[in-house]
Amino acid sequence: SNATLHNQDEIDRLAIKINDTVIIRRAGDVIPQIVSVVLAKRPENARDINFPSTCPVCDSAVLKIEGEAVLRCTGGLFCGAQRKQAIKHFASRKAIDIDGLGDKLVEQLVDEQLIATPADLFKLTELSVSTLERMGKKSATNLINGIQKAKNTTLPKFIYSLGIREVGETTANNLAHYFLTLDALQNADEETLQQVPDVGSIVAKNIIQFFKEAHNIDIISELSHFMTWPKIVQASKDELPLLNKTFVLTGTLNQMGRNEAKAALQLLGAKVSGSISAKTHYLVAGEKAGSKLTKAQGLGIDILSEDDLVKLLKDLNV
Repeated sequence: SNATLHNQDEIDRLAIKINDTVIIRRAGDVIPQIVSVVLAKRPENARDINFPSTCPVCDSAVLKIEGEAVLRCTGGLFCGAQRKQAIKHFASRKAIDIDGLGDKLVEQLVDEQLIATPADLFKLTELSVSTLERMGKKSATNLINGIQKAKNTTLPKFIYSLGIREVGETTANNLAHYFLTLDALQNADEETLQQVPDVGSIVAKNIIQFFKEAHNIDIISELSHFMTWPKIVQASKDELPLLNKTFVLTGTLNQMGRNEAKAALQLLGAKVSGSISAKTHYLVAGEKAGSKLTKAQGLGIDILSEDDLVKLLKDLNV
């Protein structure tokens, strides 16, 4: 009963219009696929299929990255269709880390219209959340305390919490330490953004479009009234203790994620590579380290355990 026309390129290729008669087949013996248009049956009221230039839910601008088939709404912090996931990501452990705010509670708060954006979390009171089902006084107190604690964060975590497409922990950390302030990041152009490690043209476009959307800026401005983070002091190259040192990470790290470890090492000037070579200085071997550990041992490369890495970072004040 349904066949998906999944992107503008396919619609253009088929030259299909609204009210056309089409031929379909079972692609892979399962999925209904439109094969062609029966032009002889095209009615006079056939009209072009035009994709929206703004999101039909929140009216934010729509972005289509070159080489991708889909159009995406840019109102990530504001859009009602993305609301629950945006708030869940904002509050998650690797982002702002609000203790006591799980996925189900976020859904409850949104469904009860107590919050609509991440900024609304900081307006909650014990009284307002205590009205929720299965929310006792102690749980309400713990949640509000967790929210209050989350007001103090770091710039990398805040950038990551915004949920900008393809900006993960490592990229957020690189952006924070390159631009030093949120204002500088918001006003950066595409060329400048691409000077940041791990930021290519697609990521740069995603960042620019995100900060170009007025709805997002309004919410970020509101968040800045509630949240603080310490100023980043950029060390000179001479002060980076791991400058010109190459690390490789392998195996499972339990005390910190691989991305977190990579970002911490890069912050100290280290290069983090994905492969072992004679130029590698250190291999950090977590649990179930495999062939990379064997190769590093054969090359006489210094091997660090996860405990060694944690101690190293602590000694270097990261």
